[in-house]
Amino acid sequence: MNQVDSLQKGIDYIEHNLTGEVDGTQLQSVTSMSIVQFQKTFQAITGFTVSEYIRKRRLTAAAFELIKSNHSVLDIALKYGYDSSEGFSRAFREFHGVNPNEVKKGGVNFHLFNKITLEIKVNGGNKMKFETTKLKSRDFIGVKTIAAGNMNKDIDARWDNDDEAWEATRKEQNDIMTDNHIWYEIYRKSGEYSYLHYICSDCENIPPGCEKVHFNGGLFAKITTEKCKYPTGQLKDVYYSALADNTWLSDAGYKLDEYRDQLYVTNWTMIDKEERYIEIYLPVSKCS
Repeated sequence: MNQVDSLQKGIDYIEHNLTGEVDGTQLQSVTSMSIVQFQKTFQAITGFTVSEYIRKRRLTAAAFELIKSNHSVLDIALKYGYDSSEGFSRAFREFHGVNPNEVKKGGVNFHLFNKITLEIKVNGGNKMKFETTKLKSRDFIGVKTIAAGNMNKDIDARWDNDDEAWEATRKEQNDIMTDNHIWYEIYRKSGEYSYLHYICSDCENIPPGCEKVHFNGGLFAKITTEKCKYPTGQLKDVYYSALADNTWLSDAGYKLDEYRDQLYVTNWTMIDKEERYIEIYLPVSKCS
């Protein structure tokens, strides 16, 4: 059992005992770790002490119980390990900013502290082609969306049948997708932390709900993902490395031009699915 699995088993054990005693011997048994080792590792990874985590989870669960049950504040205090309603109320007010009785009456806000779930996740390690290129200005037919990111961020979890997925996507996007299985996404900055997002096509007609979207050309850093069945899985690495930590861009002598449109071109062939790829065009200018 690796350390992440051991910690998760300990967290799961704690969750099942929020209304009872978290027994040290049992915790050691389920995690195969000593109590000291579990406490140190838990705090190093999560930033919380074990006792702090238990307290916050219990106070969160208690708040929900105050709303949904007819139990008294004292009953709930005892259920979640407090000796008196006074001690419970003091801890509750410190965490939630309101008294238990106020929550029980309804109509007030309180805080949530969610269960921690651990997983091993590796980002990066993708081979991508990088070059600079000039694009001409052009018009697309597009539909404005409220998506925060790429529209296909969960496509591999939606359907096993790609043909069904494609047709569903076409329907969602007002049928602007053409049969060449290529579409465009434009991200246009609309505020300090927000973007307008357009799903676009080069089709000739303007379907209902769509509009003409003008894309301004210029100098772009072009990144091409590796060809694979689902290249959308590589987008997060590209997006964050480009926009959050773009030292690779400055190393190449360029800087990101935040106020020009970004363009994503998705090539979603149905013939050879391992040949799919995405081209990402980030607007840049030469460093002075």
